[in-house]
Amino acid sequence: MKLRILLFLSVLCAAHAASGAEPWPGTKPLRFEVVGAAGGLPDIVPRELSNDLSASIGVPVVVENRPGAGGNIAAGVVAKAGPDGHTLLVTGTNIAVNPTLLPNPGFDYERDLAPVSMAVSARMLLVAAPAFPAKNITDVIALAKQKPKSVSIAIQPIGSPNNLAAEMLAQYGDVDLTFVPYEGIAQSIPDLLASRVDLAVGAMSSLLPLTRSGKLKALAVLSPQRSPLAPDIPTSAEAGLAKMQIVSWICIMATGGTPAPIIARLDQEIAKTLAVPQIRDAFAKQGVEIFHMDPQQLGAFVQAEAARYSDLLKHSRAKATTH
Repeated sequence: MKLRILLFLSVLCAAHAASGAEPWPGTKPLRFEVVGAAGGLPDIVPRELSNDLSASIGVPVVVENRPGAGGNIAAGVVAKAGPDGHTLLVTGTNIAVNPTLLPNPGFDYERDLAPVSMAVSARMLLVAAPAFPAKNITDVIALAKQKPKSVSIAIQPIGSPNNLAAEMLAQYGDVDLTFVPYEGIAQSIPDLLASRVDLAVGAMSSLLPLTRSGKLKALAVLSPQRSPLAPDIPTSAEAGLAKMQIVSWICIMATGGTPAPIIARLDQEIAKTLAVPQIRDAFAKQGVEIFHMDPQQLGAFVQAEAARYSDLLKHSRAKATTH
């Protein structure tokens, strides 16, 4: 087994040397620590990037799912890792809202995590179980007002786009919903299909196939414009709740204190991998758009997102869950 690993590393390093690129510091694997469970967008992104990224930098790339604590299990692993660029966090809105929602995680968000790259974004879709009688958001609100807590919605880890979208529906629709926690959108699908939970919000890449097959009902795309992938599905504004708008985005963070040249190299390699036509096509087929930002742009973006969601979080109607 050890011989196989050594041979694999030798082949990777030889191929890398032949490319003329600067050698990657060290030979240990690059590890992506993912805030969500398998099957969600945070999981899809590093798995799509891993092969090309490994070939480019000359070391194996490993993807590890660490859901729980609103993304802070994965974030804690990266925050406490060595600052050598070999341990990276794959996260999304969690990184913008957790300093407000979960202010004492055992590490310092700003000091112990460093922006590397924004990678992709995806439109979000509100869906209903097949037996749920609503055809649009207006129907959902009417049903929920008739009998508070009678309408249930699946939520993913606190601070995730799914969690924030559920908060938007409750607050902007002024209704009391029953929040049902899951590790990720994939884990909520069986209960949705069986109508054990009424509603869910997830990336179109995860939910659109199920609505196209008739297994779930699409109620709205949560963006200002309709999606080219599903032009027949109305936006949240058209469906009755204009303020319910959110886009899922996925970014990469490193351990705080990682040298600037290593962070710059990581961003360069990730940007190069995102530009590979086959990868762009693979994402596009899933309704995922390339949304690259460099470390400075990402840092400013995260701060702006934190400010955007601050009022929503202050009036949260879902109890913080750390499943």
